[in-house]
Amino acid sequence: MSSSTSGPNRGPSDRPASRPAGARDRRELPEVKNGFLASIKGPLVFSLVLGLVGGVVAMMTASGGTDNPIRVDIGLIAFGVFFMTSLVVVAMLQLASKENPEHLSQGSGIHRSSEQLHRQMVAQRKQELAEEKRRQAQAERDSRG
Repeated sequence: MSSSTSGPNRGPSDRPASRPAGARDRRELPEVKNGFLASIKGPLVFSLVLGLVGGVVAMMTASGGTDNPIRVDIGLIAFGVFFMTSLVVVAMLQLASKENPEHLSQGSGIHRSSEQLHRQMVAQRKQELAEEKRRQAQAERDSRG
């Protein structure tokens, strides 16, 4: 989206009259909580630790005792499975707990514009009916008097 628009999904009728078309308030910009690395670092470290623990446990238990060689292949497979599974679960939990941006709950510009146009048309029609009734009442008074 270019910087000349007044916000996501906003039509020209939603723009405040006191601002030029290209001006944007800080309130309209999406709030950035953390940078990209700060938001992905925690889940990666958690998944890495969980993968290491799972890999070491699988490697030791798959060997079958101290007389047998350590099964590094099973340990690496277990590490990969634990790491990927925990990373997917943590990412899904983060997405489920993340709040939606405020502009998403306001509907699209098409629906807002059509709703506003509908309200304007209803108000205009009511005003026309009231004006017509007033003219009819005035015409009846003129014809009587």
